[in-house]
Amino acid sequence: MFRSQMKLVALSFLSLSLAATGCGGVEAQYEDAAPEQQMSHEEQVGHADHAHDQDIGAVESAVCGNCDNCVLHARCRQPKLPYGLTYWSDKVAIINSNHAHRGCVAMIPTSHVYGHVAYVSGVDTAPNPNRITLQEANWVGNTCSSRTGTKDGLNIRNYWCPAGVHTSNCAGPM
Repeated sequence: MFRSQMKLVALSFLSLSLAATGCGGVEAQYEDAAPEQQMSHEEQVGHADHAHDQDIGAVESAVCGNCDNCVLHARCRQPKLPYGLTYWSDKVAIINSNHAHRGCVAMIPTSHVYGHVAYVSGVDTAPNPNRITLQEANWVGNTCSSRTGTKDGLNIRNYWCPAGVHTSNCAGPM
């Protein structure tokens, strides 16, 4: 009984300290942690510098949580997303598609060395305009939100897609 009370107290202090500090750290520091505990510093930095030039959609409910971490949020929505995605170079290295499908993860360059990722929740395949809906965390600091636009309008470099998402009906090459 005493042991479980001590764990509860320790977890309470941890929760309070994380709330006060913003949960810093990089993904590499958490490689030995469980997936839901892994952090990537890029999402801590925030992307508020982009907020003024983007059409931000509705704020999402934090079903996945991790609204301060774009990688963890995307991984919650797409559990097959690889680990080790702290820096932009890490994200570019896993790109395997030049077109979106629901379930893929968009790689978005930013002015930070960390870049940004966002889950592709929908694709309107009408030829003009081919609109993509993203669900993301921390594009606007510590917020889960969604945006819809074209690949160029959303500044998407390319995508990581899980195996099997590309079929013979695909609109383009990988």
